[in-house]
Amino acid sequence: MSPLPFNQPMLQNQSLVQFASGSVEMVTYSNTVNTALIGTRVLIDKSAYESEVFLGSTITYSLIATNAGNVAGTVTLTDKLPEGTSFVANSVLLDGVPVPGANPDTGIALGSLAPQETTRVVFQLIVVSLPGSLQLVNQARADAVFQTAEGRSITSTSYSNKLVTPVNNVSIAAVLSASTNQTFPSDYVTYRLTVVNEGNLALRDATAFITLPVGALFVPGSVTINAVISPGADPRTGIPIGLLRTQSTVFITYRTQTTEDSPELSISQAIIRYLVSGTPSFIESNTVTVTLIKPEITVTKQVDRNNAIPGDWLRYAITISNVQNIAVDAVLEDIIPAGTAFAPGSLKLNGAQLLGENMEDGIMLGTLIGQSQNIVTFDAIISSPFTGSSPITNTARANYTFRLSDGRVVSYTAYSNTAATTVASPIITIEANVTPASVEYGDSITIHSMVSNKGNLAADLAFISDFPLGVDILPKSFRVDGRRLPPNAYDGKGSWELGNLLPGDSLQIVYSAIVTDVVSGDEMIGYARAKYSYPSGNQTFTGEVESNVLTVSVSEDDE
Repeated sequence: MSPLPFNQPMLQNQSLVQFASGSVEMVTYSNTVNTALIGTRVLIDKSAYESEVFLGSTITYSLIATNAGNVAGTVTLTDKLPEGTSFVANSVLLDGVPVPGANPDTGIALGSLAPQETTRVVFQLIVVSLPGSLQLVNQARADAVFQTAEGRSITSTSYSNKLVTPVNNVSIAAVLSASTNQTFPSDYVTYRLTVVNEGNLALRDATAFITLPVGALFVPGSVTINAVISPGADPRTGIPIGLLRTQSTVFITYRTQTTEDSPELSISQAIIRYLVSGTPSFIESNTVTVTLIKPEITVTKQVDRNNAIPGDWLRYAITISNVQNIAVDAVLEDIIPAGTAFAPGSLKLNGAQLLGENMEDGIMLGTLIGQSQNIVTFDAIISSPFTGSSPITNTARANYTFRLSDGRVVSYTAYSNTAATTVASPIITIEANVTPASVEYGDSITIHSMVSNKGNLAADLAFISDFPLGVDILPKSFRVDGRRLPPNAYDGKGSWELGNLLPGDSLQIVYSAIVTDVVSGDEMIGYARAKYSYPSGNQTFTGEVESNVLTVSVSEDDE
C-alpha cells in the first residue's frame, strides 16, 4: 500500500512476470489496480489526574477519543474497572456534560464520531480494596461501527495506551479497650488505645481525639504514649501522636473517674486524624462500653414509743430495702443506745427468731436480691433509774458488698434515719473538785460541787459527802448557791436535803471539812453523791449519782 492523501487512502496492487530467454532475464508488469481504503479508526489517549492513590481515595480518568479514519462511525467506549476499584455512580462526563447512568465497565456510547472529530470522556473510580500488585492497571477499548459503500456493517476495535497507577497501602487501625467493663461511682477506669500503621505510607500529624463518657472526669497527668508520661495531654483536646511510621504501633493510656452522675452505660470511641500525602483523613476506633454498677440500699428505722418512762420496753423495727436489681451481701449493725439494755432473745429477721445473736455484733443478712426487703426487729428496756440522755436516739447501718465482673469487691454503707424516744425522767449529774490538793493533819479542805438536772422532770435531791473516817465535815460551812440551808436539812451524817431541782437547773454547793490524824495513809479519796427521787406515771423512781474522784494528799506536821 502506497501513501496517498490522508482523506483518501488507496490500496494499490500490480502483478509481474519474470522469465528468461537464453541468458537474458526479463520482467513484464501487469496494469495497476487501485482500491480505495475506508473505515473508522479511533485513537484513544488515556490519562489520570492522580499519579498515585491509596485505599479509599478517588481516581479521575480522562480519555480523549479521536476518529483518525475517513468514515464516521458509531463509537462505544469500554473501560473495564481495575482490580480493587468501584465506579463512582453518575461521574461520567462526555465533553463536560453529565451522562446519568453511564458506566465505563459496561460501555459508554459516544455516538457518531466524524472523521478527525475528537471527544473527551471523564469518569471516577474509588479504591475500595488493595490490589495484589498494589497497582491499578487499566486500558480502554473503543468499538466503532461504520457502513461500507456496498452497505456492509463493519466493526473496528482499537485500544488506548495502558495506564499504570501505583496504589499506596494506607492501612491504619485503632483499637480502644478499658481496664474493666463494670465500674462504680468514684472508681478509676484506665483506657488503652492501640494505633497500628500497617501500610507502606508514613502518616503525619496524627492526633487521637477521645470524647469522655458523660459524667466521667478525666484524671490530669494520666496520659502515657508508649509508656512515656505526657502530663499536658488531654484526650478531649487531642493527644498528639505525630509521625506514624510504616509498620509501627503506638500505645496510649489515660484514666477517668466515674461520678454519681455517670450513666448506667458509658460509651467511648476514639477518632484518629492524620495526613496522607498532605490530605487530611481519619479513622474511628471501636466503641467501648463500661457499665456502672450502683446498688441502692435504704435503711429505715422505727420505734414503737415516742414517749416513755424508765422501765418501759422499746421495740425497734429496721427495714432494709434493695431498691435496684443488683444483688448485694449485707450485714446490719446497731449500737444499743445508752440508758437502755438489749432484751436477749428478742432479735428477729423477717419474723424468725435469731437465737444467740446480738445487734451490736452485727446481723448477717446474707444476699439481698434486687427489689427485695428484709425486716429486723428487737427489744430494748429503758434502765431504771434512767442514766442516759433524753431523747434516746438510735440509728442503724447496713454494710454491704457486691462483686464486679473483674473480680473486685466493692463495699458501701447505708445509714438509717434516727429513731427517737423521749424519756420522762430527770437526768442528774454531779461534778466536784477539792482544794487544796495537799494538806497536813488539822488542815481544812473545801469541796465545790455542781449538781445539775439535764432531764425533763423535776427531782427531789439529797446531797451526800462521802469521805473516809477522819474527815470531819463542818456543817455550818455548807452553802447552796451561796445560801445556808435550814438546820433540819442536815441529818448529821453527811447528808443534806436540797429540795426539788427543776429540769435545766443547777445547784452550786460549797462546804468544808477538817482532816484529822485519824485519817490513815498518805492519800485520801472521797466523792460527792446525790440521791434523787421522782414520780412518773403511777410509780416513784429513785436513783443515785456519784461525782468524779476527789483525791487529797495527806502528810504529817514535821514540827
